[in-house]
Amino acid sequence: MRISKMKLALLGPLAALTVATHEASALNTEDFFRICEMGKVPCNENQLLNAYIGGALDLVASLDENTDYLQTIYCEDPRELFDIPSIVAYMDQHRQEYANRNAMMLLIRYLEEHGGC
Repeated sequence: MRISKMKLALLGPLAALTVATHEASALNTEDFFRICEMGKVPCNENQLLNAYIGGALDLVASLDENTDYLQTIYCEDPRELFDIPSIVAYMDQHRQEYANRNAMMLLIRYLEEHGGC
C-alpha cells in the first residue's frame, strides 16, 4: 500500500500531536496564573487563557445540551454567565485554596455559585 506525499505530510504533525497529548497533564490553578503573569496583557485578555476557558465552557455547554452526563450546574443564560473576565476574577479570588488543583475545578465552582440554579 502506497501512502501519498500529502498523507505523509499530515501524519507527521498528527503523530507529534498524539505523542504530546499523551504526555500532557492538567493545568492547575498555579500554572494558570503563572501563564497569566508571564503575559503582557491582563489575565482576562490573554488569548491562550481565553481559549482554555472558552474550550472548557464549550465542553460544559455541549455536555449540558446533548447528554445527561453532568448534573445541572447552571440555569442562567450561558451568553451572560459565560463571561470570561468574571470567571478569571473569580478564579483569582480563590487562587490560593485551589493552587494545586485542576484550574477547571474553579470554573465548575463558578458555574455552581453563579449559575442561578
